[in-house]
Amino acid sequence: MNFIRVEDVIPPADYSKIINEDREKVIALKKKRRITTENFSFLFENMETVLNQVNEMMFVENVTDPSETKHLVETYNTLLPQENFLSVSMFIEISDEKELLKSMPLLSGIEKSVYLIFGNHEIRATPEEGRSTETLESTLQYLRIYFTKEDADLFKKSKNAFLSTKHKNYSETALISGSLLEELKSEIY
Repeated sequence: MNFIRVEDVIPPADYSKIINEDREKVIALKKKRRITTENFSFLFENMETVLNQVNEMMFVENVTDPSETKHLVETYNTLLPQENFLSVSMFIEISDEKELLKSMPLLSGIEKSVYLIFGNHEIRATPEEGRSTETLESTLQYLRIYFTKEDADLFKKSKNAFLSTKHKNYSETALISGSLLEELKSEIY
């Protein structure tokens, strides 16, 4: 299992020296691991994307206390995919504030309506516990796509895969690129 260790985190003073280089590298990586629909983007997280989030948070908040660092690492480790699930950050990408405020109530439950589809098979993503309410309150949702052994075997044989939202007020499907699909296949058991 992959987990970030406290010693993997770069102290803020050191990170300030490489921040631009690290951001460029991670932006390029995220571009390859992100799929976008009209109103959403989905980022398939991995060790590098999550470690970057920890380093950025440490830098922005100038965290130097070891107990705070440990707490951040433990918190962000929950975003890491493991061998039986993929971890996806779902972003609502409605840039017009009036449109976003109008859309949020209509999108309530959208985080429970995301599916990974491959072949004749689909897996519903599981949202992070405690974030779902009757009203959609956040433009960022954390999802996990859990695989049984059978699911993983079928997924690894698939030629195409899609992420789909199947919500009463919003339905859209996006193709996962071939290179990302191959990477995701290698990340599950």
